[in-house]
Amino acid sequence: MAHESTPRRPASAAPAASPARSPSRQARSAQKVAKVKHGALGERAGSKKKSAVAEPVRDANSDLGRSLGPLMRQARKHQQLTLQQVAERSDLSVSYLSQIERNLLTPSVGTLKRIALALDIPTGQLIAPGSGAARAMVAVLRRNHRKRVAFPQSNSVYELLMPDFRRRVSALWLTAEPGAQSGPAQSHEGEDIVIVLQGQLSVEVADHWYELKPGDSICFNSELPHRWSNRRKQVAQAIWISSPAYL
Repeated sequence: MAHESTPRRPASAAPAASPARSPSRQARSAQKVAKVKHGALGERAGSKKKSAVAEPVRDANSDLGRSLGPLMRQARKHQQLTLQQVAERSDLSVSYLSQIERNLLTPSVGTLKRIALALDIPTGQLIAPGSGAARAMVAVLRRNHRKRVAFPQSNSVYELLMPDFRRRVSALWLTAEPGAQSGPAQSHEGEDIVIVLQGQLSVEVADHWYELKPGDSICFNSELPHRWSNRRKQVAQAIWISSPAYL
């Protein structure tokens, strides 16, 4: 006996399913979500960058900038001085000095000297030993880099033993040919030291001549009239030091 087949429900009679989103719409939605997330992250990252830029600029490679602040504050408090008093003495603003003490600014060497003078301490006391600032105050001059200095009425060769003239002392390498002399006696403020390295050199101070051989030296008040002469038949070499610097 044939079984009657159960009539199928027409497709149209099936419950209407919620229309599925097309792949393109889903992709666009995902892209929007990604953009929103990316934008939020970007804003947070950007806010960090802005915060970093807004901070006072420091020289991360400067040892002076990292060490000066505490040393300066310590010296000022030891002297029982306020920032206002130091500002008046150094002719610098209170704000500027405060930023130095907080390591927000690194002053020049010239400014550092003014601050040390205001605090009545040596400049070196504000510089940590071994720091980059300390090394910046040390100059090595190689022999082939010496600068030659000419003096009027003298044909001798003078070479500067410092890299520049901005020093508290001057040191010259003197090469005097036989018969050479410095010229008329002169005088200036300070003290002079002469060290003979080779040959012999005659140095006159206050109308008295002193004969110097290799290894000999003479020190005198340079306000006294003085001059030198090579009376020998050999080339003489000497180091002439003046303090303060005199050229």
